[in-house]
Amino acid sequence: MTSPALQHTDTETVEIARRTLRWDMMRSSLAGFIDAGWRTFALLVVTRYFDASSFAKALVPAAFMIGLLTTPIALLYFTRLRMRTSTICSINYVCAGCLFLVASAGSDKLWIFLGAGTIAAAVLAQQMPLLVHIYSTNYAASIRGKRVAYAMTLSVALAPFFGWFGGQLLERDISAFPILFQIMAGACFFSGGCIYMTPSRILQRSPKSNPLSQLSLAWKDKVFGCMLGMWMILGFGNLTTMPLQIEYMTSDEYSIQATNTQIAIAAIVIPSITRIIATSIWGHLFDAFNFFLIRGLASCIQLAAIVSFFFADSILGIYLGAFGYGLALAGGNVNWSLWVTKFAPVGQETNYMSVHTFTAGMRGLVAPFIGFYMIQFFSIQGWALFGSLLVGLSLCLLYPISQFARR
Repeated sequence: MTSPALQHTDTETVEIARRTLRWDMMRSSLAGFIDAGWRTFALLVVTRYFDASSFAKALVPAAFMIGLLTTPIALLYFTRLRMRTSTICSINYVCAGCLFLVASAGSDKLWIFLGAGTIAAAVLAQQMPLLVHIYSTNYAASIRGKRVAYAMTLSVALAPFFGWFGGQLLERDISAFPILFQIMAGACFFSGGCIYMTPSRILQRSPKSNPLSQLSLAWKDKVFGCMLGMWMILGFGNLTTMPLQIEYMTSDEYSIQATNTQIAIAAIVIPSITRIIATSIWGHLFDAFNFFLIRGLASCIQLAAIVSFFFADSILGIYLGAFGYGLALAGGNVNWSLWVTKFAPVGQETNYMSVHTFTAGMRGLVAPFIGFYMIQFFSIQGWALFGSLLVGLSLCLLYPISQFARR
């Protein structure tokens, strides 16, 4: 599902890459508002304003994953539009912005707020294979990691300010949360305009009519299949514990009992500042070193972050864990977004990415629900220990997979 190769002069290639970077940087400038707003403030509103059930809490982090799960099907219908990839991305942003406005109107009805917000997050998840298509066609492999890392760094540059503002706003009056979602809607509209200006090709139709037929790549390409298994274990360990951060900081069972501002600092401000500093470094490492080595380093940091966060008994310990999460997320996002470009044959990056996002959606959909369900029987710290063991297992699998890939 990629466009046929087009021949460009060196000058044209450089100009396309330059324009892509400029508009992608602008698109990314407000992206942190959208991610942080849904991932943190939506969960905080569901927990403290609506006092909702565990199912409703789990639906917030699962929303994006529901979207990832549908990417193979969505990708099939996107190709039938015969539009530029960037145009499709722009439409997705506008739709998500409208849905966030609907969510902001649901201040007295949980189902409106949660329903509209969940669909908005699911729509935004469709961007992943589309952006990979743009990056793989507009950037040379030697600079791809660095260029994408620049955009990722900018995407979290303004997030600390939004996190601080949102924390202070909810501290004074949590019922004022619609303001945050109206800001997120504006960020979607702005991002949609920027991505529309990004150069891209028309997304071509696949000769296969079955949208799930690409899943056969998981067993046809053995190395790719093994990597998907590793990501499944790693992702489940992370995604079943990460949504419990706010539960841990707000629960009366533990000694933290953080304020809304402290939660915003731990969940948004500290990780965002850390990612600003670290993402470009991870991008350089991705281009310069063996992928398995870089993925292993990020997993080690992730393991340490889970343990330090959930076994902290003070807000300072929470902040230290948040720093670890930010460092791991910086590396994890670069690796997660671009690793298929190092394994997929040229022209097949979109197909490989759709399979990757589908499997990510599978684990991301069930992991938060399992996490919130299991803490009815285990302590949050006990379940966090289980999650850290899964991250450790995925780390151990990297070496045999790397040896298999060399054959």
